[in-house]
Amino acid sequence: MKVKKHATDSLGSDAVREREVQQEIDSFLRAVSSYPDRFAREPYLSFQQHLSSIVTATHTPGTREDSRQ
Repeated sequence: MKVKKHATDSLGSDAVREREVQQEIDSFLRAVSSYPDRFAREPYLSFQQHLSSIVTATHTPGTREDSRQ
């Protein structure tokens, strides 16, 4: 029985990891598409800073991204 439980736990963690990876990909693509407009307003903003702000907003409770999950 422990083997079956372990296999089930592994499948659950794989699904969680897959969702996390998909969120990272979505955040990166959102940053790529929105960076030119933001850079036009803030020319000293690096892409890394822009990406970080998007990732932070995605993982902050009460944001639009959290409500989709």
